[in-house]
Amino acid sequence: MMNVKNAKTQIGTGKKTILRRAKLGILIFVLLAVILIALDVLPEGSGVWKPDYQKIDLDSILVKAQLSEDDYHALFLQTGLGKAAVDEIFLNNIGIRRERTIEEYQNNFFASGDYECRNVAIFVNEERIRNDDGAPVKGFEIADLKNGDVLITKATHTVGWRHGHAAIVTDATRGETLEAILLGNPSLLQNTSKWQTFPSYIQLRLKEDFKGDAERIAEYAKENFNGIPYGLFTGIPNKAPLEVKKTQCSHLVWYPYMHFGYDIDSDGSWLVTPKDIANSDLFDVVQVFGVNPEEVWP
Repeated sequence: MMNVKNAKTQIGTGKKTILRRAKLGILIFVLLAVILIALDVLPEGSGVWKPDYQKIDLDSILVKAQLSEDDYHALFLQTGLGKAAVDEIFLNNIGIRRERTIEEYQNNFFASGDYECRNVAIFVNEERIRNDDGAPVKGFEIADLKNGDVLITKATHTVGWRHGHAAIVTDATRGETLEAILLGNPSLLQNTSKWQTFPSYIQLRLKEDFKGDAERIAEYAKENFNGIPYGLFTGIPNKAPLEVKKTQCSHLVWYPYMHFGYDIDSDGSWLVTPKDIANSDLFDVVQVFGVNPEEVWP
């Protein structure tokens, strides 16, 4: 009887210890955020952008057999579609079908800006496009998806810090991504349909990937980073340990790329964020929505 009682006491003590540590971690995080806000280091700002210029007629561009850099730039500003996405649409659509497809992207791009913000975890808020019943709805279509693409949104913010969220595409055919979402939950596979309900969207692709490294990076991520516990302080003291025991959304994207020799953390600090990845010069922008094409994440 004494052994059973001691065992129960030890289990109870263990649970209390875990709870105390969790509460302490949250408290430290909140205090740090409050201090940074007070110092004006983490101004939240707006996470959604809407075109402040006029929509133009694109027909004269769409009939061309070959596009100039000016044409690509005009399409980017009018539709949010980068060169790779435009080429994909031009390849698979001709004539009136091409015009209607581009027109749909243009209309969606200029309609961006509406969303609802809701609490999704302790101190964490997230913006989604929703219908009148409150259900998430798609605001746009994804034009061109490939394995290894990086998806980023500015829609997630915590105690004044608009940190955003990031994911890596692991199976483009199935619309599959790998993501670390929330504290207390392991990383898991998700579907890109969720990303179409975010009011801000950035899709990146490795530049000049003639060797197919992005494909191998996606495979490595899926094999090694699925089911990893979420780590709030991932990167302290070592951002790239030989064995990853915890991760967070941006770290989950950064580490596989770094493993293949691509440091996509644009500022090189101990903490990699979605903004750091969005500003990496190793990527081309494939598509944006609710984001300024001229300044993806300033």
